[in-house]
Amino acid sequence: MLIEVGTEAPDFTLKADTGEDFRLRDLRGHIRAMLVFYPKDFTPGCTDQLIQVRKNIEHLRGAGIEPMGVNSGSADSHQRFREEHALNFDLLVDEGDGVARAYGAIKEDGAGIQRAVVVVGKDGKVVFAETGAPPWQRILSAMRTTDDIPAVT
Repeated sequence: MLIEVGTEAPDFTLKADTGEDFRLRDLRGHIRAMLVFYPKDFTPGCTDQLIQVRKNIEHLRGAGIEPMGVNSGSADSHQRFREEHALNFDLLVDEGDGVARAYGAIKEDGAGIQRAVVVVGKDGKVVFAETGAPPWQRILSAMRTTDDIPAVT
């Protein structure tokens, strides 16, 4: 079951496709983290979802949200995926799906990551959580109920 809104987000450190460590706690107090859990690089549905994030990144960043993809693919696979689709945000390596499990973004049968989006607020609490590939407008709408995000025009 996907993590609930209002829950303290589990902290984690993962390698980004760049080889750098990404620490969720480093964003605390500064920016919201949008964790886009997706099963696999180079699959049609996942590719479409992450391209939509790329296309709408200005809206997301304008609302103080930094997106990042999360799955168990290797850094090499993530780098190739990013380059092929000009993705302008980090892809994180969740080896063994530990972070996906902590956030409840695992398929019912336990075999792999379920597509989901979780936004962690500046205070470290989950402010949005939905399975599938919710549209960016719904994510921003949810943010407006948590604090004063300007309306999208």
